[in-house]
Amino acid sequence: MSRPHPSIALATTDDVDELAKLRFALYEEEDGTVAELAEVYRDRFADFAALALASKDWRAWVARLGDRLVGAMWLHTVHRVPVPGKRAGPIGYLTNVYVVPEHRNTGLGAQMLDRITARCRQEGFSEVIVW
Repeated sequence: MSRPHPSIALATTDDVDELAKLRFALYEEEDGTVAELAEVYRDRFADFAALALASKDWRAWVARLGDRLVGAMWLHTVHRVPVPGKRAGPIGYLTNVYVVPEHRNTGLGAQMLDRITARCRQEGFSEVIVW
């Protein structure tokens, strides 16, 4: 029996709580402990995410399995100073890349990255920097 495959889509403000959990898990995993309560962080994150997701400069892609997010990647658009005689497309800064441990090594992260870079090509980005 095959395991259900997560769907990939742009995040909305309805995803903010789940996005905060993923970001907190990323740092908890990297650092072992986090010097802030998850609830306090969630509130700070929600303030940022609400503004970011409402702007045209930030987008987040999520991998969703049912009502749970199992991955996220954030893209910030850096607008370039115009270049004489040619079009200078924006630069994408891809950050906060995280897939929950049980969905790693399944190709999910690569699928998310492919989706994002395809969108960036379509929109004329000059390059995408993956942090």
